[in-house]
Amino acid sequence: MIALKNIAVLGGGGTGCTIAANLTLAGQNVALYEHFQHWENLREIQKNGGVIHLTGQIFNGDAKINRITDNMREAVQKAEIVFIAVIAGRHESLCKELAPLLRDGQVICFSAGYCASIILRKHLPKDRDVIIGEMQGNVYSCRMVNSTTAFSATPYTPKKVSAFPAKDTNKLVEALSEIYPCSPCKNVLEAALNSPNVSGHLAGSLLNTCAIESNPDFRLYADGLSEGVLRCIQAVEEEKCAVMEAAGLTCERHLGMVARLMQYDSFPELDDFRSLSGPNSMKHRYIVEDASTGQALLISLGEAVHVPTPYSQALVTLASAINQMDYHAHARTIQELGINNMSVDEINQYLETSAN
Repeated sequence: MIALKNIAVLGGGGTGCTIAANLTLAGQNVALYEHFQHWENLREIQKNGGVIHLTGQIFNGDAKINRITDNMREAVQKAEIVFIAVIAGRHESLCKELAPLLRDGQVICFSAGYCASIILRKHLPKDRDVIIGEMQGNVYSCRMVNSTTAFSATPYTPKKVSAFPAKDTNKLVEALSEIYPCSPCKNVLEAALNSPNVSGHLAGSLLNTCAIESNPDFRLYADGLSEGVLRCIQAVEEEKCAVMEAAGLTCERHLGMVARLMQYDSFPELDDFRSLSGPNSMKHRYIVEDASTGQALLISLGEAVHVPTPYSQALVTLASAINQMDYHAHARTIQELGINNMSVDEINQYLETSAN
């Protein structure tokens, strides 16, 4: 029997609503928060009596969320665990608001944080004793089917997680595993770069620009995969692994999953994943978030360890041209995170202890 916990979920998009609904159906006491400027889903969920209909390959049913609010303090004040599921471009502002609200003993976990744990700890009062970490990839592969219905294309599978500093990772694993079984990885940089998104989102999307712009119902994993796309993703993955190896990190490969997705008759159990919508424009998070965050982290680490990343560089340059935004200049880099002029050993020591 899973013990009842007070849980806050910050983020009213597909991932946040799916986490909130799933944990509610699992018997947890959930508060769901979103900033009032992003209340597209939550407004309709409130009109629906606070109920999110959950479908797909996890719990199915109607989840009545205990509390839905645009007041962050109200959402987190009693929470034992706080899950954060917002696009990376919102991490900085959310962390600034959240940090002073946290109290000793709380556990904070980003769903695909891209090293946002470092950002949050930077803003945290020095005397605050909390555990901050992130998952390797999102908790679920999911979408909002409509404003009140969440769909998960895959069941939850145990994820790797890391805390920042990594010396807290075992505590993070212990705190999360009762509701989301997980295991440790080396540090938040390893977790960030091993997200499947880093290998596939930007390459797959850019090679389908025309189809995305002409088809509002475009589905990358059903409509956008080919041998050429696969080879481009493989090139990105190879340079990612070269960078990670030089940085003393373990690289996980995701090309096999892409190859299986292309074999439509052989793996029907992947049909729900293939059905996931998007990108529906070139401003979709698959392009914007991965160019400015996931790929940017990889490029900056490559520069630090003297491993070239020409394919990732090219993809970010193309995304910049398409969206008329210099993603190289507006990027989350290891330098921006405070990992400046360090050797490989110094980088990993900093991520382990948070001390230079």
